[in-house]
Amino acid sequence: MKEVIVKNISIGDELLIGQVINTNAAWLGEHLSEAGYNLKSVLTIGDSEKAILDAFENCMDADLVLVTGGLGPTADDITKPTVCKFFGTELVFCQEAYDNLVSIFNRRGFTMSERNRGQAFLPKSCTYIQNSYGTAPCMWLEKNGVVFVFMPGVPFEMKGIFNDELLPRFKQRFKSIPYEKRVIMTTGIGESFLADKIKDWEKNLPDFLSLAYLPQYGLVRLRLSGRHENADFLHETLDRETEKLSALIHENVFAMDDVPIENVVFHLLINKNATFATAESCTGGNMAHRITMIPGSSDVFKGTAVTYATESKTNVIGVPKQVIDEFGVVSQQVVEAMAEGVRRVYSADYGLASTGVAGPGGGTEENPVGTVWLGVATPDGVISKRFNFGNSRENVIERATVMAYEMLRNELVRS
Repeated sequence: MKEVIVKNISIGDELLIGQVINTNAAWLGEHLSEAGYNLKSVLTIGDSEKAILDAFENCMDADLVLVTGGLGPTADDITKPTVCKFFGTELVFCQEAYDNLVSIFNRRGFTMSERNRGQAFLPKSCTYIQNSYGTAPCMWLEKNGVVFVFMPGVPFEMKGIFNDELLPRFKQRFKSIPYEKRVIMTTGIGESFLADKIKDWEKNLPDFLSLAYLPQYGLVRLRLSGRHENADFLHETLDRETEKLSALIHENVFAMDDVPIENVVFHLLINKNATFATAESCTGGNMAHRITMIPGSSDVFKGTAVTYATESKTNVIGVPKQVIDEFGVVSQQVVEAMAEGVRRVYSADYGLASTGVAGPGGGTEENPVGTVWLGVATPDGVISKRFNFGNSRENVIERATVMAYEMLRNELVRS
């Protein structure tokens, strides 16, 4: 079966200068894959006629070209006139598009300006597709067998039109090839070491499957995915190969789905009817932030003490001053006292603590930048570990957070 070639063109100067992140392309790639289509390329260009025309020409080897952006009412939105030039047509008034504009402005209680009325002028040869989410039109045009679909750049508008209007049309027009994936979440092992560990298994994968290594702070996601005309065969093969893979690296696996480690900890705590609290120095509240992003986290999370200043460790969670004076803030003794202290203060089953040097300054010969002590206080005692997470402040904070949750997860699994 011939695979459908799909390409994306994202239009907007704001995307090129980094003022706006191009989330549309990532979203389209994910949802096209789920629908059985493979996004072959993404081209981001500025708001210039030449750039747009060149991009259109470069995509004439595709079957389907999805274009986002440049359809607004302002002077920099030049996509429609450029479309007319490329497709050899002209802008004409579209009553259906105008009626949709009137409906939207009436619904929102605004008066429509002449500039907004101009959005009802569309290329004569296009098929108009209603945008129920905003004023920018959606247009379908064809040239030499290539389908061009023009969508708004506003993400929620683009997503709504894609799901409601476009995907059903794509399925009628283009044959899809079933796609499926598995994600295994690992921690405690680097990407290269992981690759060495599973190289023989990876080498023997069927041709229609592929493995991707997706490292993040303190963990590596493994995505095993593939396409096959026989969906049942694909599903069974993925199940079998995923089972083989997980057996090879079982000690490093914390989830068999694409979920953050704090979600795994949350469910373990729920199952044990247990609670925890955090005492954070170098992570600055990041542990608390991550857990409170989960709905229902109040069932397991008692609270946090961001004891960033040295004196707050003593005043808030009761770390003895003499321990700090004798061993220093970044030490095993202090992090263990923090974990025990926050567990006591919040009457929690577990206490999770961090202290370290996030940088870029503050490092010493004994504790260079990146040094972090993490501690977990449990009903049976306290454990702690020393790490060095490098010299990037963001990296230190994020990796410390992940590793703290991994330490708590290990204790919950063992208990």
